[in-house]
This record gives sequence, C-alpha cells and structure tokens, in this order.
Amino acid sequence: MRYTHIAFDIDGTLIDTQDTFTYSFSKTILELKGEVVPPDNLVQYFGLPSSVGIDMVGFPDPVAALELWEKYYRELAPEKSVPYPGVHEAIEKIVAAGIKIGVITSRSRDEFEFDRNLNPWRPWLQTVICADETVLHKPDGEPALAFAAKAGVDVSQCLYMGDTIMDSRCAANAGMDFALATWNGVPAGVPATYRFSSAEEMLKIILS
Repeated sequence: MRYTHIAFDIDGTLIDTQDTFTYSFSKTILELKGEVVPPDNLVQYFGLPSSVGIDMVGFPDPVAALELWEKYYRELAPEKSVPYPGVHEAIEKIVAAGIKIGVITSRSRDEFEFDRNLNPWRPWLQTVICADETVLHKPDGEPALAFAAKAGVDVSQCLYMGDTIMDSRCAANAGMDFALATWNGVPAGVPATYRFSSAEEMLKIILS
C-alpha cells in the first residue's frame, strides 16, 4: 500500500448531498431576494464553503442568509442526503487494512458535526480539517497541508479523494496525490492521479 493516510472530501465524494445543497440554496435565494433560481443553476457553488457561496450570490445580510440556508439544509438533509453505495463497506476495509483516514471539507465544523450520515465513521476519522480551521480554502493547498501537518506525516504519504476541480487543485497546490470521484458527473479534464466511479474502484486504488 502506497499511502498511510487517506483524506476524504465529504460532499459529492462520500455522501450525495448535491440536491440538499442546491434545493436549500434555491429556497434561501427565493425567500431573501425574491428570485427564482432553479437548483440546477446552483451546482456551480457546490464544493465551496457556504460563506463563499453566500458572498458570491450577494445578500443584504450575509449572516441571516447563512443561517436561513443552514436551516433549510438541515430540513432537507434527512430526505435528500445519502452515502454513495458501498462507501461504508469500503471504509471498513480501508480501516481494517491499517490505513488512517480523515477529512478535508469545505463544511464548517458545525456543519460537519451535525451530519448523522457521518456517525458510523466518526470513530475512524482521526484527522479532520474543516473550512473554519484554515485561513485559505480550496483550491488553495492550505487545507491539504494542514491535514498532513495535523496527521504528522509528509504529504507524499497522503492521498486526497474528492469530486471537484477545487479538490484537485487543492491537492496539486499542496503536492498531494489526488483521486477523483466521477460518480457525480464531473466535467472532463479535471487533473487526477487516479479516477474511480464506484466504491469498489475506490477501494482498489487505496489497497493496491
């Protein structure tokens, strides 16, 4: 096994949260700005910290917008957010093989803690880097460098697994290898050391 540590992105990599994200954001925009924006038009913000998406759209009161979006997100999550097929079984095998796992995410720490889908994996997540724990965010390399530093290993021992160009650039800017999840309709041309379209392929990459 080439890597001693695996860093996972959450949204779009471990858990399918795209609909939760876009539908809750659409409801927030409608309520606070009176604008009808179809959820599909908001996919471009997926993978960014929530505060960044709020700033990019532009709300008179960004704090209130963030709170409302979080409210709608939490209401929709039980219905729309689900782990990708086979991910839990794959993570069990990775941990059993002695590989340490963790997270690099654009979620805040509160958003990370609230998600019940993560509960079965929390005892195994030894290193967690959330958006409010670094000054710079994806695509900057700081989150990936912070992960390696917190884990106490060189970046060459880590593999970052994500699903967006932001994840890819974050890894590249830190000098970390990157594996791309393609099950979320990722555009062609996203640079990656490896690619996987299923939990089985993901497991094969990690344990090879």
